[in-house]
Amino acid sequence: MGRYIVTICWSVVYMLIVGFIGAPLTQNVFNLKEAVIMGVIFGFLFAAIIPTITAHANKDKSKFNKLK
Repeated sequence: MGRYIVTICWSVVYMLIVGFIGAPLTQNVFNLKEAVIMGVIFGFLFAAIIPTITAHANKDKSKFNKLK
């Protein structure tokens, strides 16, 4: 559960940075509310999709791939 919260928090931070830099470049006004909502959506998607992708990755015989 903790990794989901951390992923969502970091995605919100990154979305705020991207929105703050991207708004003047596209001649728009930076909207804090939209940036936070988009950050939460992308954070939730990344937190749900990345473990699924890595679970189906190829397994090799290294010590890092052993199941606990």
